[in-house]
Amino acid sequence: MQLHPSSLQRTDGQKILGIDYTNLKVLCRNHGFSLRDSNRYQSTEEAHNDFMNSYRNIFLRPKKMVPRNPFQADSKVAPGPEKLKASESQESQASQEMNRNQGHGRQTQETLINHMIKALKKFPIERSQLEHHAIHKMLKVFPCLTAHLSRQELQQISTIAIIETWDRAQIIFGHNGFYLILKGSVTPYTQETSKEAVDPKGSVIGVGCSFGSFEPPAVTEAGITIQCTLTQEPCEILKISHSGYAKLKKEILAQNYALKESLIQGCHFYLQWPKLSIDRLANLIQMKNLPANHVLVKEGKVCHFVAYIREGECNILQDINSLMRTPQEKGSRIKFVVVGKLGPMESFGEVSILLDQPSPCSIVTATEVQVGIIQPDALKGLDSVTSALMLQTAQPTYGKLSQEEINKEYIRQERHKEWDHIKKRVLSDALLYNGIQQGNGKWTFSRGGGRRSVDKSNPIQ
Repeated sequence: MQLHPSSLQRTDGQKILGIDYTNLKVLCRNHGFSLRDSNRYQSTEEAHNDFMNSYRNIFLRPKKMVPRNPFQADSKVAPGPEKLKASESQESQASQEMNRNQGHGRQTQETLINHMIKALKKFPIERSQLEHHAIHKMLKVFPCLTAHLSRQELQQISTIAIIETWDRAQIIFGHNGFYLILKGSVTPYTQETSKEAVDPKGSVIGVGCSFGSFEPPAVTEAGITIQCTLTQEPCEILKISHSGYAKLKKEILAQNYALKESLIQGCHFYLQWPKLSIDRLANLIQMKNLPANHVLVKEGKVCHFVAYIREGECNILQDINSLMRTPQEKGSRIKFVVVGKLGPMESFGEVSILLDQPSPCSIVTATEVQVGIIQPDALKGLDSVTSALMLQTAQPTYGKLSQEEINKEYIRQERHKEWDHIKKRVLSDALLYNGIQQGNGKWTFSRGGGRRSVDKSNPIQ
């Protein structure tokens, strides 16, 4: 009997999602030698019937739950051994794929940890900047570090961290540093229990867990409590010693203080200040990062803090309607005019807080800004000499403009905005009239050389 392609068409109307190559291989293996003989392209009737009963299994169809009709004759053919083998192979293939994905994630994590261990085995002074960055990037994953260290400490912790390698059944004393397990596992160990008495199935400290502390343990009347662990297998453990962490904290404090001191000295109001007075102000500064369009000071209100700008730019605004003293309608928009700008190494708010005077203007961040601020309570708590010196050197951020001056400045800025709008509109109309769209080139060039062709997106060629 000769096979025709028309006999393989779907008769159930179900949508085919693809080919199940596992069942296809089973079908070819079972019937490949009996479908045709060596002389003619014909098959036996038995092979043809077996093939027609099995070939539908090679198509992937969406699962459809159909309720069984009890009055319909049971015409369903019982699954043969080939179908059972195919279903078993599908299940095993799905489980292998799931295990492969999970194994790939574990393999990626182990690879990153191995790279970090390789970098940590070098002395901190021998590590490159790229290696320090890789260590910092990996250490951010461990919650036991992010919960106890600040962002600045976590960035620089790689300069003091080292790696220790321990064999199985060794005791680690955890009273002289912080330990993070990167490979292997340990269990708590006390002096009352021997190595043989430790239950390996008890509380196990595995990869990503830690023991010890960043600070030295407190000394009590009973003495220092020593925490010990016993390795269950060969381990790679990251260690941060107490002395190294204390040194790092001192270095960070010195860096922050030098930053605040340079920020004050950079402002032109404080160029002639003595070192002692600058030190008193530097101890009160808190560094903050503020987004763009953030209102720092409102016009007619006392400043909430003294600010020293390190990075970014701020706009000084004045309300036109308040100067004109016109009644505001409900829902009307308040108009402001930019009367000045504040940039790096400039300050504001000293006079407003010390004399309790409302600010004559509003200050809004034009870009992202990094500032050092001093709270009003801390500023008013300064000694009389430093306060008097600040009042003598500091000046109001911007004097109150007259109505005539503010009107002139407002008209000038509005004309500038209108002129920019006209230029953009005329340019856009001219380009569109000539069939040029902004962002699309008119000509395209081939890689081969000088041939050029008109862009098809252009309506005019």
